[in-house]
Amino acid sequence: MSIDNSQKAISFWQLITNYKIEIPIIQRDYAQGRNDIKTQKIRNRFLKNLIDSIYSENNTLELDFVYGNIEKDVLQPLDGQQRLTTLFLLHWFLATRTGSIEPNKETFLKFTYETRISSREFCSGLIKNWNNLGQGVTLSKKISDSAWFFLSWEKDPTIKAMLTMLDAIELHLDDSDTLKLSMFWEKLTSGNSPVVFNFKELKNVGLTDDLYIKMNARGKALTEFENFKAQFEKYIKETNPEQLDWENEIKNPTDKFAHKIDTSWTDLFWKHRGSDNNIDDEFLKFIAGVAITNYAQNLSITENKQEDNQVRLELEKKLTKKKITDDAVKRERIERRIQTLYNSAEEIAPQDFTTKESFAYLLRCLDVYAQNKNDELYPDDLLLWEYCRKENVSINPSEQIRNNLFVEFIKANETTYKQRVLFYAQTQFLLESRIYNPDAFKFWMRVVRNIVQNSTIDSSSTYIGAIGLIKELSAGTENIYEYLKFNKTISAFASVQTSEEKLKSSIPDFSISQNIIFATEDTNFCKGRIAFALDCIELDFNKLESFSSQKLEKIQVVINRYLSGDDISNDFRRGMFTIYDNQFYDYWSTSYLYAVKAPKRCMIEDIKDLYNFAYNTNFKKYLILLLQKLTVDNLENIISLYQPPIGMPNWKKRIIKEEGLLDFSHQHYFAVQEDQSRCWLIPQSKVANSPEGVKKCRLIQ
Repeated sequence: MSIDNSQKAISFWQLITNYKIEIPIIQRDYAQGRNDIKTQKIRNRFLKNLIDSIYSENNTLELDFVYGNIEKDVLQPLDGQQRLTTLFLLHWFLATRTGSIEPNKETFLKFTYETRISSREFCSGLIKNWNNLGQGVTLSKKISDSAWFFLSWEKDPTIKAMLTMLDAIELHLDDSDTLKLSMFWEKLTSGNSPVVFNFKELKNVGLTDDLYIKMNARGKALTEFENFKAQFEKYIKETNPEQLDWENEIKNPTDKFAHKIDTSWTDLFWKHRGSDNNIDDEFLKFIAGVAITNYAQNLSITENKQEDNQVRLELEKKLTKKKITDDAVKRERIERRIQTLYNSAEEIAPQDFTTKESFAYLLRCLDVYAQNKNDELYPDDLLLWEYCRKENVSINPSEQIRNNLFVEFIKANETTYKQRVLFYAQTQFLLESRIYNPDAFKFWMRVVRNIVQNSTIDSSSTYIGAIGLIKELSAGTENIYEYLKFNKTISAFASVQTSEEKLKSSIPDFSISQNIIFATEDTNFCKGRIAFALDCIELDFNKLESFSSQKLEKIQVVINRYLSGDDISNDFRRGMFTIYDNQFYDYWSTSYLYAVKAPKRCMIEDIKDLYNFAYNTNFKKYLILLLQKLTVDNLENIISLYQPPIGMPNWKKRIIKEEGLLDFSHQHYFAVQEDQSRCWLIPQSKVANSPEGVKKCRLIQ
């Protein structure tokens, strides 16, 4: 008897009853029993889904396709080895607990491995010696303690993984009585098994390496994506009428989810499959990322009374004096779900797309990146700094492209909240714009980049705020500066930077001045925020007609010349000592050097510290005046021509005039005697409060 390949779905028991299942040598080792954290999570979820399906009255779990080559009643699976091996072990476990091995021994012996002799003999040993196990607490210990188990088998990764899986199965079913296990066995081996897959014979197809790689593009290690995909398709069909109605509105079958996820969308991620020729991780991370965005922009989550009550109790304990509203509970649940998916994309579930709108948004995002090479999009001539470094990256074993936000969004490493906001902005542009305009795209991404750079976006809460702002601004994607000029923003997120963007858009003849404004934004020092540079040209924010692009250009040149690195030079610090009362260092006044019994100060730690200094209302005047001087003279002349005023302490004169003196203080800290008569340069950031500590400092007087 052979199985009709047009048959919709079959069970493992139906397959092994009709064919000998031989895992071919081209296949790699069994991986679902690996012990890394990621695999443990997926294994437990997979087993839970299996057992829940068996236990339920009418719940069927579809495990997608199994492809194979059949010759003389021997099936060699090309895709599906992992699932078949797990199902074999589950059936074996149930059969041993219900006395069903002996009457079905010949059927069980039809499952074998061609990959290694040890794997093949182990599978046979499980069947022939099922009631001849050794001692141990766990099933794997009992098996490995058996007389028939060879110690050398412990080096076989497939056997090790099988033992781990058997322990996991035992753990999940340990509290089940014999009656329940018998019911499980009967259901799995019946003609209406609750766990099925679609089997497709590939006739006249050789098992070439290239075909094997492509067929296993999803799910070589563990089929978490295939599980999600199957659950999602079922969820759409059975549990969400709103989504089902929307799907039914689509007349062309090739436009539906089930078709696209196996065609155009798979083609997109196959292109970005990485060096492992596997697209599970990339696909899942994209979908999880879209779910995170959906939560943030819609602030909607599936009702769950039990979770609501739990969250409410936790918030009441944490915020004892505050009344916990329903909205606060909902917001907390959304933030937690965002954080969960941020940390573990594999936690994505169909329930993360509970509305027609969220489901439609996912499909639109997948569609927009699967067309017009939008997966390679990058705003021309726009620096995205550490969010997306300009470099070529390998996206598969044979192809490199310029790095872009899509690559950053699906990469294996962490995608930060700020990168996600930028990707959301890019996606909004693609979805909202009627016609792709590269200049409009570049301007839009520039504004968003400036906001992202100069905002705190490091948690699910701040991410929600950022997404809310960008969603509001996306009404102006086609001409963001015109939109900013004539529209108020409701969102309070990043209000300072948003106000600056509005101010820039309102500068008279902005289109003429924009090049120098953009050049100033792009400097390593300003990074999008140029309010300080505008202070340097003494712009009256209430009279924007006073703006001078010539003055700003001079400041921009100075910033690029002297403030382009991660630190400033000691000569620049010497220049700061020539300004006003020479006491710019008092901005840092929160510590005391007990070794010399004097207040500790800093001469600017690095470029980030100088940036904060530039926005310190009480001290930025020092930097403004120095930069203004540098527009007409160079730093060397400013220092050499400086005339110390009467009464200036000698240590200040020495710092200004003695080149290299400040090199002693590697981290730029020093202590100043309270009467200003002397100072001590500190080699690092601190020294011990002892005579030895004093000796390490350099006295300047």
